[in-house]
Amino acid sequence: MTINGLVRREVQELESYSVPELPVDIKMDANENNWGLPEALRDRVKTGVGDFPFHRYPDSDSSTLRERLGRYTGMDAGNLMVGNGSDELIMYVVNTFVSKGDRIVIHTPTFSMYDFFTRLSGGQTVAVESDGDFRVDSDSIVKAALEQEAKIVFVSNPNNPTGTVLSETELERIISGVRSVVVVDEAYYDFYGETVINWVYEHSNLIVLRTFSKALALAGLRIGYLAAGDEIMEYLKRVKIPYNVSSFSQYMAGMVMDEEKALREWLEEFRQVREDFASELASIDGVKVFPSHANFVLISVPDGEGTWRKLLNKGILVRKFGDRKMKDCLRVTIGKPGENRVFLRELAKCLKEG
Repeated sequence: MTINGLVRREVQELESYSVPELPVDIKMDANENNWGLPEALRDRVKTGVGDFPFHRYPDSDSSTLRERLGRYTGMDAGNLMVGNGSDELIMYVVNTFVSKGDRIVIHTPTFSMYDFFTRLSGGQTVAVESDGDFRVDSDSIVKAALEQEAKIVFVSNPNNPTGTVLSETELERIISGVRSVVVVDEAYYDFYGETVINWVYEHSNLIVLRTFSKALALAGLRIGYLAAGDEIMEYLKRVKIPYNVSSFSQYMAGMVMDEEKALREWLEEFRQVREDFASELASIDGVKVFPSHANFVLISVPDGEGTWRKLLNKGILVRKFGDRKMKDCLRVTIGKPGENRVFLRELAKCLKEG
């Protein structure tokens, strides 16, 4: 007997998702909030953690947190679900709708977990290619979804890794034009400022994803949430595992939402930092900058792999890509102004060296 003969075919065909930890001075590869939590909040955590009931199981349905999220988003708590990162929620959505042989539609390039969980379920991914500037045609998405009888359409808005967005008109065209569940992933919503989360009440096929891992600076605690109408939510509850989000993660998410005023003020500051960073990038010879509505900037350079390695040797880590269309692209998480200055200086040196 061999173990290989017992493993599901879908698992045999997958490659593990490896995220190597590289020792660097400046980490600009994972779209984290490099500012971290506000100092006042860090002090509150120190005083509150001593009596925390770590010995108790968490609130299985994150009821208190969902009530807080309801006030934070303007949604009814019953139309919200909290997950161990939005990855877990993507898995729930796929598990609910995709059977062996079913299809989903994505636009590429985009977040890899949509395809990962679909393939694991035995489903197939149909990719709609973006153009040379990574813009997505909403009509092409609708056409593919109808022709392929897709169960789900995933739309990342703003899109990772490109930072591009679809307008409300384009999103409406997709949601109303397909016979599929449409998942609009708003992981980078806070940096963009526009949302369709309230549309779940008028579009029964819509799911909206959000996360605390980006602007809200809790990537290490893995907290995501989704919004959906009553009918979809009823089915999602059937596949959700109990106690899926730790008590401490729920506690911290609530505390972060208490800092909404500080978050708004920081986002105003950040958008100016992003604008300055993109402008300075564009002034470097050999760099093409793609407009971004997220907390990262996608750039194209003459030699993506070589430039990535040179930056790494200087203690700076950014995101590189292996596929043909993005082989010379680098995704750079926008850091603090001091980090950005170092990156800009070293990138210019790398490109000048050739």
